[in-house]
Amino acid sequence: MGAKQFVAGAIIGAGMVYYLDPDRGPERRAQLTSTLGMVSGSGHYGMRLGDIGGLEGANLAPRPADTHRVARVTGGALLAYGLLRGGRTGKLLRTAGIGLIGRGLQGGAPSAPAGDRRRTIDIQKTLHVASPPERVYAFWSDYGNLPLILSNLREVRDLGAGRSRWVVAGPGNLSVSWDAVLTAREAPRLLAWRSEPGAILENAGVVRFSPEGEGTRIDFRFCYSPPGGRAGRSLADFFGADPRARVNEDLGRLKTLLEAEAPSPPAGGMV
Repeated sequence: MGAKQFVAGAIIGAGMVYYLDPDRGPERRAQLTSTLGMVSGSGHYGMRLGDIGGLEGANLAPRPADTHRVARVTGGALLAYGLLRGGRTGKLLRTAGIGLIGRGLQGGAPSAPAGDRRRTIDIQKTLHVASPPERVYAFWSDYGNLPLILSNLREVRDLGAGRSRWVVAGPGNLSVSWDAVLTAREAPRLLAWRSEPGAILENAGVVRFSPEGEGTRIDFRFCYSPPGGRAGRSLADFFGADPRARVNEDLGRLKTLLEAEAPSPPAGGMV
């Protein structure tokens, strides 16, 4: 075996040991995933080119990889490499590969991700409303107003301490609900939220209100990962066939309400 092949094998082996370490491996893999996401434009939402400035708060972290599958794939690669190279180094690589394959098989069949999540959808929208930021913020921050603008939203219950329960209409008069928490609140400029762990609809959003002329510029961003199976079908009507078109309709309804002559109800939800 040449020096280049030996060095390559050593690097591969060292890398596998580093990233599959039982104690520090998960943290190291998470750091690697985050770094690759920042470079490629995937991974953490809120870190991509073309994002509306100031809306990085809508951030859904990527899900952890299946470590057992990683171990099996890596073990197979090391085993194949060892068989090709032969010799003492090949034997060591074969042994390491068989060990990793065994470790991966011990984990059994990988379980499906929670809710069998699908690809995350990222929606961004900017619009102008002929109403001052204070009024727009007050309207948006009142939970009671949200069903007026969001299609198929039945209610939002204030659970206190910045937490809320969202209830949407499902098929057959059934309802689907999840809990969310405010992650940022800067009256009258910014509101941000995200779903709590275990929510049937993993989502995060942020809306920024900026003075523009005699009105308000609204920058809106919403990211969500639709669940699969029956839960996904229950939420399909809420977002419609084209989620971006639905958001355009809902924000258009907001614009109409805010630009009406009648004063909006007082704030009282997100406080």
